[in-house]
Amino acid sequence: MTERHTVKSLPGISHSGGPVLRVESSIRSAITAISPFVDKLMLFIKRCRCVPGNEIDVEVSLREALANAVVHGNHEDPHKHVYGGRLPMYAR
Repeated sequence: MTERHTVKSLPGISHSGGPVLRVESSIRSAITAISPFVDKLMLFIKRCRCVPGNEIDVEVSLREALANAVVHGNHEDPHKHVYGGRLPMYAR
């Protein structure tokens, strides 16, 4: 199955640091899908300076949340997906 990633700018919504981005994504429910996804997302987060100085905290939280969803939520069933819903990120 294919991972789906979408990054959208929300018109008319802003934050003191800049525009708000909505990140929607899904990965297959497999432990091996977590690292490639988080690595790509962290590159994006670092480039847009969404959380300057707190990138490691975001990365650890993402890895733990995704592992929890894969292992406990979907019981590592590769036919299922973990959906990221809407994750507001404030670009600076």
